[in-house]
Amino acid sequence: VHGLIAPRVSQFASIVVDPASIRDLRAALLGLGWHDANPRAGLRLLPSARLVMRRPDEPAGIILYSVIPGFFADPEAVFDLVWERHKEVPLRGHIVRALGRVNSAILASHDGLDGRASRARSNFDYFVQQFSRLLSAEDRATAVHLIRKMGGCAEMNRLIVAFGEKPCEFTLPSVGYAQWRLSISEPTEQMRRALALLELGTDGRKLLYESKSGRPHSLRDVALSITGLPKTAIAIFGSRRRWAQTLV
Repeated sequence: VHGLIAPRVSQFASIVVDPASIRDLRAALLGLGWHDANPRAGLRLLPSARLVMRRPDEPAGIILYSVIPGFFADPEAVFDLVWERHKEVPLRGHIVRALGRVNSAILASHDGLDGRASRARSNFDYFVQQFSRLLSAEDRATAVHLIRKMGGCAEMNRLIVAFGEKPCEFTLPSVGYAQWRLSISEPTEQMRRALALLELGTDGRKLLYESKSGRPHSLRDVALSITGLPKTAIAIFGSRRRWAQTLV
C-alpha cells in the first residue's frame, strides 16, 4: 500500500495495540480458538515485548505489540502517535486500519522488535537504501521528529544518522515505560538505566554510556546506587514472572 517492500514474506501479521487493551484483546482471541505461541525465552531477562498467537486452522499467526522496545516514552503516548497517523486500506473486501507510511518505515527498520536476537539478522541496510529512494525529504524529517517524540533516539540512532540528521539527546526510559516493561509501580532511576542497557543494541548503549544519564554524581549518589542494587535486581529478574501473572 505504501510502496515499501520487505525482503521476505512474513509468516505473521504484526499488530500495534493500545497498551490498555492488550489483555482484553488476548482474552478475546483465546476465546476464538487462538493460543499463545511465544518462542522459548532462553536467557532473556525481560518479558517479551510481543505476544505471538496462532490458530490451528490459520496458516499465518499474529504478533501483538503493546510496547515498542527502545521507544522510551510512555507506551500510551507512543501508541497515540502511531494512531494519529494510521491509514485505512482495502484488504480482501474489508477496510483495515494499518500503519501510516512513515511509521511503517520506522518499524520496518527497527532491529530489536524481538529483542537482541533479531539484531543479528537485521535488514537495516536494505531498508535504508529503499527509503532513500521512496521517502521524500519531508517524510524523512517527519520520521526523525516522531522518533524523538517516541523516545526512540538511542534505538533508532542509525536511522536518524542515515537520514542525515544529528542524533538527539539520550534520555532514560520514562517512568511509564519502565512500569509497563517491569510490571512495577515505582521504578527507580537505577532500574530505568538497567532497563535501557537490556533493551538497547550496541549503538544505543554507546549513546547511553556517552550521556552518563543516570550515573551517580556524588558520594551520596554512589551510596544510594549501591544500596539500591538488590531492589533493582529483584525488579529485573522478577519482571517475566510478574508479566505472566498479569495475563492470567
